[in-house]
Amino acid sequence: MKRLLIFSFGIFLITIYSCKSTKLSENQNTEEKVFWINSTKLPCQGVGPMTCLQIQESPEIEDGKWNNFYSNIEGFEYKPGNIYRIKVRVEQLPPPIPADASSLRYTLIEVISEKPDLTLSITGIWKVESLGEIQNPKGMGKALTIELNAAERGVLGFSGCNTIRGFISKLTETEIEFGNLLSTMMACSQTEMILERGVTQALEKVKKYKIENNRLYLNTSDGTRLMILRKAD
Repeated sequence: MKRLLIFSFGIFLITIYSCKSTKLSENQNTEEKVFWINSTKLPCQGVGPMTCLQIQESPEIEDGKWNNFYSNIEGFEYKPGNIYRIKVRVEQLPPPIPADASSLRYTLIEVISEKPDLTLSITGIWKVESLGEIQNPKGMGKALTIELNAAERGVLGFSGCNTIRGFISKLTETEIEFGNLLSTMMACSQTEMILERGVTQALEKVKKYKIENNRLYLNTSDGTRLMILRKAD
């Protein structure tokens, strides 16, 4: 009888240890993460061309530091135009895993926050209404225009004679800065060259912006008005 009790107790300990080991193994294959999800998807290259969510894992959003996310998040209903903060469960899948599939499964636990991305309001084609003291400036008989793309951080415009192209290096709900702008090299009159120089110099100084009544106001950091643009599309 004594031997039977010892044997039974041994089996019990083995069973408990086995359960603990299984639970520990499962925990090792699963973790929780918190993501920021950006308001737009961007083209990316997986197995083929696709569009990717843009994510960050930092405590606060860091401007311009979004990364492509190539997987799906089960249970997450994404609506373009909103910025999300979500908690997800990340599970390491057991082999075999298809060559074109992820080894991780992402499942939504909680939507922590969801809010509209106000920076998207700058996206569109804008006609220059004023450049410093110059009202409705024109070059080669055409209005000056600047096209902005908040999602792709792109800038494209007609500055009076040439086309300018570049990127937005900083963008928040009140701040905007432009990186180096490239220009085509078409010969222009002296008047048009002066106008173009005024456009590029103004864009280099822009630090702040606001949108009111379908107009985009570009200002210096101390609030000095540089340009006023009106939505053209």
